[in-house]
Order: sequence, then structure tokens, then C-alpha cells
Amino acid sequence: MTTCPHRFGIPNPPTTKAACAIPIGGSNSTILDTCCNGHINPIVSYGAPDGEDCYQFCTTDAVEEVEDCLLNKLGEFNKSDPDFQCFNAVDMQTQTNDSRRRGVGMWLFVALGVVGMVAGTI
Repeated sequence: MTTCPHRFGIPNPPTTKAACAIPIGGSNSTILDTCCNGHINPIVSYGAPDGEDCYQFCTTDAVEEVEDCLLNKLGEFNKSDPDFQCFNAVDMQTQTNDSRRRGVGMWLFVALGVVGMVAGTI
């Protein structure tokens, strides 16, 4: 039987997609399956760098919803340090604001260039 010490946090799952992970044990598998909609987002076991499969993760496009669900189900037992972690999540609001700032900056740069060209010909 594999013994999985959960001492140093949950290691990154082997994916670059947004994912949430928990240690294997107790009812964690059922909770992860419920929160991740396991019939849509499959649950995959993985190991820490030492190779033991001690964790499970699911990939999801709805990280906030999965995180809220896991916090509601697992956080009630350990509110200060819940036994799950989500990885590779992108804050869409921040991404949108950053893109908008780059767009405004680009238009400002073009406008200044045009003004400079016009002023140079006068």
C-alpha cells in the first residue's frame, strides 16, 4: 500500500491547463469528481517528483467555480489551509484590462506619430 505524506503542499499536476488538485484519501476523490463535473472533466491521478500517485486533479475552464466548491466541501474541515490547490488559472478580468491598456497605448503612440509628422511638415 502506498503511503502519501502530505507535508509540503500539493505538487503541480502534469498539465499546462487550468486544474485543481487534491491528495488522494478519504472522500477527496468523490468531492473532486463532484466539484469538477467528473463526467465532463476526467479525474487523473499523478505523483510527486518521487513518482508515487498520491494526488488527483481535473482540468477545467471554470476554475473559480471548482475552487469555490472545493472550499465549501473541504474548507469546512481546515479553513486556514484547505487540502486542495488550483493551478495555471488566468484572471480573465486582468487579462482583459491588460489588453485594453496595450490597445490604448498603441493608439496613443500612433496619434503622437501622426501629430509629429504633421508638425514636421508645417
